[in-house]
Amino acid sequence: MATVLLRRTSASLTFLRPSLFANWLAPVATAAASLNVPRTTWNLPALGSLLELFPSIVLAVPKSKTSHSRKAMRSANKGLKDKRNITNCAGCGSVKLAHHICPNCYSQISRQFKDKKKESGDIIDLS
Repeated sequence: MATVLLRRTSASLTFLRPSLFANWLAPVATAAASLNVPRTTWNLPALGSLLELFPSIVLAVPKSKTSHSRKAMRSANKGLKDKRNITNCAGCGSVKLAHHICPNCYSQISRQFKDKKKESGDIIDLS
């Protein structure tokens, strides 16, 4: 169906081609006639069909619907991977990621730091 449509449009373009370039060539023809310069000819490639304009990937269409089974098989290996960099914290013994700060130790240290700052009066408490 698409190829028939493309062939029809390319056939209709054959009689339009001279009129498309006539507007561009008219100033060149008048200038060449006034200057007595030989007229230049344009060697433009002819369009056999619109298929030459479009790459084949643009016209690619699947032949049939992808079934649920095929979609599921394709996405079966996209699952989450297991974490292998889990270690125990040396300070408190809780589970943490390697090369990361232990959330338990961090919260304790930050609470102590904030309490010391409040006592010294450096931080103004707005609450």
